[in-house]
This record gives sequence, C-alpha cells and structure tokens, in this order.
Amino acid sequence: MNTVQRIAKNTITLLISQAVVSIFGLILSILIARKLGDIQYGKYAFAVAFTGIFCTFVGLGYGMLMIREVARDKSLIRKYFGNVTAIYLVTSIVTNVILIITINLLHYPTETKLLVYSLGIYTGLVAIASIARMTFRIYERMEYEMYTLILREAVRVGLGIAILLMGYGLKGLAYVFVFSGIVDLLISFFICSKKFTKPRIEFDFSFLTSTLKIAFPFALFSVFALIYTNTDTVIISVLKGDEAVGLYNVANNLTQNLQPFAVLFLNALFPIISIYYLSSKESLKIAYEKAFQYLFIISLPMSVGIFILAQRIILLVYGSGYEKSVVVLQILSFEILLMFMIQCLGFMLVAINKQNEMVLIICIGALVNVVCNVILIPHFSYIGSAIATIITEIILFYFYYYQISKYLKKLSLLKLTVSPIIATILMTIFIYCFKGINLILLIIIAVAIYFFAIYFTRGISQEDIGLLKQIFKIPKNNNPD
Repeated sequence: MNTVQRIAKNTITLLISQAVVSIFGLILSILIARKLGDIQYGKYAFAVAFTGIFCTFVGLGYGMLMIREVARDKSLIRKYFGNVTAIYLVTSIVTNVILIITINLLHYPTETKLLVYSLGIYTGLVAIASIARMTFRIYERMEYEMYTLILREAVRVGLGIAILLMGYGLKGLAYVFVFSGIVDLLISFFICSKKFTKPRIEFDFSFLTSTLKIAFPFALFSVFALIYTNTDTVIISVLKGDEAVGLYNVANNLTQNLQPFAVLFLNALFPIISIYYLSSKESLKIAYEKAFQYLFIISLPMSVGIFILAQRIILLVYGSGYEKSVVVLQILSFEILLMFMIQCLGFMLVAINKQNEMVLIICIGALVNVVCNVILIPHFSYIGSAIATIITEIILFYFYYYQISKYLKKLSLLKLTVSPIIATILMTIFIYCFKGINLILLIIIAVAIYFFAIYFTRGISQEDIGLLKQIFKIPKNNNPD
C-alpha cells in the first residue's frame, strides 16, 4: 500500500468513525433540546463548556508530542505510553478536584453541579483512553479507533436516549456519561494490549522533565484553544442565563459537529507529514498545498449552504421553539470554512516544529475572543457571541497563514480558491431558485452541481484524479493505440 492509499485508508476510517460519533452526538443533543426545553438544554451546554475549560489541563500537551515523536521512532512507544499514561492520570485527578471546588463556589443548582461532576470524570476517562487511540494512529491502524469510538457512543447515546425517554432527565444522563467513559477506557486499553503494547504506568522523572519543555507549548495551545471555544457559553450563562445558552448552543452544536472532519483528515495525515519534515521538505510542501486545497473545496459550500438554509435546518432539527437560533447559525456557518483552514495551518506548524508560534497565536485569539464576548454579549446576547467567534477566527487565520507562509510555503490562494468560489456561486443560484423543494433532495442536487462545476472549472486537476485512481486502485487504460 503506497503513501496515498495509506492516507486515504486512514482518513476514510476516521471519517466513518467521526460521522457515526457526530450523528450519535447530534441525536442526543437534539433529544435533550426537544425533550427538556431550552433552559434545561442551556444547563447541559453550560456544563459541557465549563468542564471543557478545566479539562484542557489534562495531559499537559504530551498527547500530540507522543504521536509526533513515536511516529518518527517506534522504539519509543513503551517509554512514551507509560509516562504519558501517568501524566494523564495525575492531571485528570487534580483537574477534577479543582473543577468540583470551583463549581461549588459559584453556587449553581444541584442538577448542574452533578452534571459537571459526571462530565469531569467522563472527560478524564476518555482522555486516558485516548492514549491507546494515539497508539492506533502511530501504527496507522485507525480502524481500532473507529471500533472504540463507535462502541463508546453507542453506549453513551443509547443509554442516554433511554434515560431521557424514561423521564430521568439530566441527573440520569450524568451517570450514563460516567459509565460510557469506563467502557471506553477498558475496551481501548484491551485492544492496545493485544495488538500493540502492554498498557502500564511509568514515572520516569528525568524523561518527563526533559520532554516537558517540548510538550508545554502543546499544553498551552490546548488551554487557550478551549478557553477560546468554551468561554462564550460560560459568559452567556453568567450574563444572560440558561435560556440564552440553549438558544446559542443549538446552532453552535450543528457547526461544531462538522469541524472534526477536518481534524480527522489531518490526524490521518499527521504521522506522515511529521516524517516528511525530516525526510523530504518538497513532499511536505505538496502535502500542505493539497490538504489546504481539499479542505477549502469541502468547507466553502458547507458554509454557504448552511447560511442559505439555516431556517429550514433549525426548524427541521430542533423545531419552531428554537427559531431565534436561525441568525446564530447563519453567522456561525462561516466558522466551518475558517476552522477547516485554521486546522490545516495549525497541523502544519506542529509538523515543522513551530508549536511555540502557534501557541502565541491561539493566546492572542483567546484574548480577543474573551474581550469581544464581554463587549458584545451585554448588548446583543447570544448573537454577539456568534459575531465574536467569527471576528476571532478571521484574526487567527491571518496570523496562522502568515507564519506558515514564512516557514514553509506561501500558497497561491487565487489559484486554489477560484474554482470552488465559481462552483459555490452556481450552487447558490440553484438553491435560491429551487429552495422550496424537499430539503434533502435540494442538498443532494446542490452538492452534485457543485462538484460537477469543480470538475469542469478544473478545480480538480489531472494530478488529483491520478491520486484518486491510486486510492481506489483504478487501472490505467492500456490501449495499445
């Protein structure tokens, strides 16, 4: 199997798993919103965001470091696995203690506190289980990650739906999260022990201190990234209450469920581009350009399509009770395009060992986002938070692109984007002309028009078609003529 086929296999495997995870998660989120109403959904969204801010400290950045370094030298697997497991275990315990103390000092209702406790434990268990999934990625056996993620989500969402339908509400859901986290941890470590390396805990202080300097920028990045992504919900909760949190997060949840698809493609690519950095800078530049191009082709029509169809999507998914969320979804629809591009640039900076620059950029982004939210939310409520998100991501994109152009390659943006833009305009005209037809049929035809336009405007080159042939092993025409 050549490099292109390996990337394709890993990407497709991760895409399948993420599709299942996103669909399962969206089903649970929709049921909570529909069954319990915007105020209860607001409590749930706050608990998720609040827990997420604290749990950024789990692992101290050793996860990404482990993937990059062990992908380059497999003999390091036991050393990294044992010590990273120890770090994740200790930081999970410390983080949950701080989380419990903080939520009690804020005097939130008992139901909210119980949900925060359970989500903290769940996040810690999933984080430790992710060490096994890092091993799957290092050895490019992403199918095992797919199995564990799908099993965890089947348990979490299946039991969650049952609990909600039986009327146990958020309290019952809290225990489901903990149970699914335990299942995830046990299954992931079992597969890892049978197929790759025996899970163990090792405290090698000389190793940990020598690698902390390298890992720490990854930790800072995670902290600032989740402060940036979760602070808006917490600020809305404090300033505007649970109903505003619910109205904001039904839209935010839809866009957030699409963003991991870019991360999964880049995760499949990451071990290979990490090796390219040492072995072939030219191959790394080609991989960067292709990744940027493909992610732009995918994300641009998604953003525009969701913007146009926002009202129909909200009414179909959540019902008329959430019609106020339509404008939020329209604003956040462009977050998909921006985040796909930002993720691509960020992964490339890590691959070329420029994580310190990345941390500085995300620190600026987090600061800008908090300031914008504090200024805009009092005047515009949850709509102000959506605007703050887009402002922040435009700034992040600019700085990321400047750094990667400086250290790796400056892309010809016009060349890479003109075809998708023309195709998106044609798709948009069709949607506006026929927006009254069945929504699913409308989306299918619009997607077909878009990709036909991409092909005829040469947005996909013969080289790209050649890559597709390699992926699917399409034989060349051996016509003797």
